[in-house]
Amino acid sequence: MGKKEKNKIRRRNAKLYPIYKMFSWDLLFFYSIEFLFYTITKGITASEILIINACFLMFKLLGQIPAVMITDFLGKRKSIILGNMFLIVYMLILINMPGAISIIIADLFFSIGYDIKLIAESNLLYDSVSTRGGEGLYSKIDAKGGSWYYILDGIASLSAGYLFVMNNYLPMYICLGFIVISTILSFGFEDIYEVKHDEKKGAVNTLKEYKNDLKDSFKFILKSGRMKAFILFQIVFYSAIRIIDTYRGDLLVDLGVPEEQFSMIFAILTLIGGLSISLKRNIEKTFKNRTLTFISLAYMIPCVIIGVVASIWSNNAIVPLILIMLTIQKIATAIWYILEYKYLKNFTTEEMRNKVTFAYEFVGGIVVSFFTFLGGLLLNVVNIQNAFLIVALICLIATILVLQYMKPRFGLRPKQYKKEDLEFETTK
Repeated sequence: MGKKEKNKIRRRNAKLYPIYKMFSWDLLFFYSIEFLFYTITKGITASEILIINACFLMFKLLGQIPAVMITDFLGKRKSIILGNMFLIVYMLILINMPGAISIIIADLFFSIGYDIKLIAESNLLYDSVSTRGGEGLYSKIDAKGGSWYYILDGIASLSAGYLFVMNNYLPMYICLGFIVISTILSFGFEDIYEVKHDEKKGAVNTLKEYKNDLKDSFKFILKSGRMKAFILFQIVFYSAIRIIDTYRGDLLVDLGVPEEQFSMIFAILTLIGGLSISLKRNIEKTFKNRTLTFISLAYMIPCVIIGVVASIWSNNAIVPLILIMLTIQKIATAIWYILEYKYLKNFTTEEMRNKVTFAYEFVGGIVVSFFTFLGGLLLNVVNIQNAFLIVALICLIATILVLQYMKPRFGLRPKQYKKEDLEFETTK
């Protein structure tokens, strides 16, 4: 493939990607009623939801190696298509099978599909813009798709609650339709780099090769203070998000928020999240190498406020204050999801990008799944208000400690990093 043809494909991928991400970044029409669907339709508790979420994280973790292998073998385009097909199976299982077991089985398919999409989508975009503005253009296009998604998801979430009241499965069918649209759109991508296969290599040799590659990526992370600091940050922040997102649903239900208003609340939060992505550049410009400090504290401090207020006054009067705190949290998480993989892929090459992404997800997945499981067990011991406060305080303290650890290791200028922070060396 000539340079002219490659640039043509890059332009086409870059143009399609924001549209694709708008439809496919996450499950439209589902997440705003997820808690209601699990507790009312499936008949499971908030504690069980968190334990199931911990299982999902472990599935996602175990699916990382096959996801990397599939992406390298099929190429990024075919992998994106396959990942979306797994999500179609996921939604069909949720719709047609009863009980908690159906969620666990469905999550197995979702985790494999999500792993494949996570690796293939971001790397396809990075490949497509690497000669047309580099990471700056990557972040710009990714943010555009994210903004469009949040707006569409806000509209979807606004109507999902009313659809749920009409029929618990209506939002699920519409969600399935959007996954099908995402699958169709994914056929429009093309790989920048040719997929190469060595027919002489068998499955055993291929696995050995991946084992060595992944061993190299872990060695790189262990040597790199920058990567260790970023992974610690991810563990604390993502653990808080996974636990608090379930707790907030249980808390709102406990405070007597009706099903229609429940969906409307998440619709408004989603719209605010989409609009807040436009603040990303100003926040980075203002806080510079302390951007993650701002984002994490903007999430953790409202957590503590909600926990304190809910523990003291457990009635409808505190709902407006809780909504304000949830709004601040939504802004923080929306910006984090846009910046996360930009920071992760900084200083990486096409060769190491998949491996570092895998190692990052692998380490984070083990620890976050463990903390999510504990968050579920905690609800069996204390009520939702006290559980919220306990988790909020622990996460705030952990965040402050991690931020102190990050100061001399992350957010530096390229010349301030050590050689092992920037160079990926393979073992022979």
